[in-house]
Amino acid sequence: MKRLIYICAATAVLFGACNKSGGDAVMPADGGSGQGGSLARFTIAQNYLYVVDDMKLYSYSLADAAKPQIKSTTNLGDNIETIYAYGDKLFIGSRNAMYIYSISDAANPEQLGQASHVRACDPVVAKDNYAYVTVRSGNTCGGTVSALMVYDITYIMSPVLERTITMHSPYGLGVKGNRLYVCNGAAGMNVYDITSPTNPQLVKEFHDDTYYDVIPTNDLLICMVEGGTSLYQYESSQELVKAAKISN
Repeated sequence: MKRLIYICAATAVLFGACNKSGGDAVMPADGGSGQGGSLARFTIAQNYLYVVDDMKLYSYSLADAAKPQIKSTTNLGDNIETIYAYGDKLFIGSRNAMYIYSISDAANPEQLGQASHVRACDPVVAKDNYAYVTVRSGNTCGGTVSALMVYDITYIMSPVLERTITMHSPYGLGVKGNRLYVCNGAAGMNVYDITSPTNPQLVKEFHDDTYYDVIPTNDLLICMVEGGTSLYQYESSQELVKAAKISN
């Protein structure tokens, strides 16, 4: 399937929503589904485009991808930062909580659960019954903790914090198979084995750049780094080989 990379600035022009930290997303040309970075303020799932601003979630039908039609506007609360789609759910990160919404009815997202935690900017990704969240201190969100947090979301109405891993300065993150990629700012990127979902094991660190967000695709790991984008190819052993760096 042909893929296009939609840059956050372009989405800001159309919908007035953009994450100051980045927010690139890989989206298919037919608008059916997409893979976005964990810092994104927009995502595509079930032929719908979902966009968040500081307080609201906007749901656009892509039945005609050239002419998105808004179907609903949902009040979320204050200080919304990020959105991530997984299966029939949206994981929405704010400065003081992670919200989980069902999109079983794609036009009308419905809140299922919420996990409140320390105050920080919160990118979220999910796999099976677990969600991974980063919080970062020393930013405009007022956080005092820098960490990777692991939530059990088996009971979606009440996520349970299972583990907290202290980090240097975590930003975005992504998951593919049994690997979790966590961008650690100027400290590089950490790669964790999540075969045991609640006990991530550090297997590799990259220190060649300042990493902000990642988008795992079928054949590439797309990394938003200082000054541009780095592309890594997957080897059969799950090792990464740097293919290119595209400067801004």
